Amino acid sequence: MIRIKLLGFLSAGLLLCNCNGLLNDNEKSDSQEPVEKPFSVAMSAVERENGNVSSELINTQVQSINSFAVALYKELTAGKDENFFFSPYSIMVALGMADAGAKGETDTQIRQALQVTLDGNDFFNAMNGIDISLSSHAESQQALTLNVTNDAWAQTGWDFRLEYLDLLSRYYGAGVNLLDFMTKPEDCRLTINDYISDVTNEKIKDLLPPGSISTDTRLVLTNAVYFLASWLYPFDKSQTAEEKFTLLNGSESNVSLMTLGEKNKEITLRYAWNDEHKVRIIELPYAGKRLTMNVLLPDKDAFNSFENNLTAELISQLMAALDSTDLPPVKLPKFTFKSPNMSLVEPLKALGMKDAFNSMADFSGIDGKKDLMISDVIHKSFIAVDEAGTEAAAATAVIFIETSLPDHFPSFVADRPFIYCIRDTETGTIIFMGKTTDPASEN
Repeated sequence: MIRIKLLGFLSAGLLLCNCNGLLNDNEKSDSQEPVEKPFSVAMSAVERENGNVSSELINTQVQSINSFAVALYKELTAGKDENFFFSPYSIMVALGMADAGAKGETDTQIRQALQVTLDGNDFFNAMNGIDISLSSHAESQQALTLNVTNDAWAQTGWDFRLEYLDLLSRYYGAGVNLLDFMTKPEDCRLTINDYISDVTNEKIKDLLPPGSISTDTRLVLTNAVYFLASWLYPFDKSQTAEEKFTLLNGSESNVSLMTLGEKNKEITLRYAWNDEHKVRIIELPYAGKRLTMNVLLPDKDAFNSFENNLTAELISQLMAALDSTDLPPVKLPKFTFKSPNMSLVEPLKALGMKDAFNSMADFSGIDGKKDLMISDVIHKSFIAVDEAGTEAAAATAVIFIETSLPDHFPSFVADRPFIYCIRDTETGTIIFMGKTTDPASEN
């Protein structure tokens, strides 16, 4: 087995679209120029696959992504009525890079949590095919930008299997960024955060909270996806007006409702109504038509029932029913949402991914040893919708630490009750023995 000395691993993902007039219909954004990296980079000699993957593999993996999206959505929103937004694609890519080094039961559990049904490298190959297909589409559009960046952040001096680095390069185009977590954990945290902020147009700041990177960190993987696009049919700003919005508890708030289409004139969009679930579905395309926002609008008092019954299969069924329909002007609220840093450890455990977070973890595919485990999976997101389009970002961090570290480092501070003895070191005889529970008391 050939290994290369390195160390560290993060994964961040992001989705970004046009908002607030950031992108004109016929111009590409130049805000996503290559980011200058303030760290050393090591690349595998293996080139990335060209993305020529069978439609069967792509379709199977898309089903997995959508099933994972709904499953994790339910875990993260259970019992909560507040706004929520996340990127299942980002998380899938991040954990996919981690799974590339997982073996045995650890690999099985990660794929179970991610709802992956493809075997072996077919999973990675299909994800690569989806990524390259989306990127190729974006490159062909003037009013749409989609950049995907994958990176591995590694502790310099750590042994990595060359096979693992080759796999990251082949299916994720990921290089290895060398940092020193062992002696400068805070500097490393700030370096990664700055990089993620740069590639997400500063929409995801401070992805890694204080304390998330320590001297124990050995690997962190990053995936960043940047998407910027205009609506194919922009909303007319002059028609945006303050109107009432009914909350789940029945109370009302004032919001800015945008209007698509002219007053008293119909507009043709893909639309469907599902009588069983009492929900309306509309499709709002972005420039190029391939990427869309689909809004699912349950009837009043039907939201909770619809959400509880939501499945990937139901979403597929609803999307299949969409058809071009003449509608009155469409109204959609302007909104902005920024999530806090979310730890995904417990939700992922609930989906079956357990061993990866304890000493049972087997990531021997990464360094040839069973000495790495995931300490946290952190996700953060942002979305803003206005008349021009959508801006959204998300980042996911998968943090690895070393499991073979000693439980106790040399240290002794008697700041709590203790037992003591006076003994004969030659014979081992204990002559006196006692305990101290309150040093200030003489009794």
